[in-house]
Amino acid sequence: MLISGNNNLSQLKTCLETANNFLLSKEEARETFGNLTAAIEQHWEAVCEQAESNEVDKELLWRRQFLNPYSVEQ
Repeated sequence: MLISGNNNLSQLKTCLETANNFLLSKEEARETFGNLTAAIEQHWEAVCEQAESNEVDKELLWRRQFLNPYSVEQ
């Protein structure tokens, strides 16, 4: 999905650069990002359990597909 111009990188820095296009300040965008990150971290185990994910899949997804360090670069 294109987030801003031709940029489709799912990164915090991309979201901050285009926050105004979503009627958000950079501070509001940071807060939203922080809330989403906290919710993922808080509910990760329960969601994996509900999805009946095995340990291998759970480990493969964590910090790769979900909360990849690249995504939080500023």
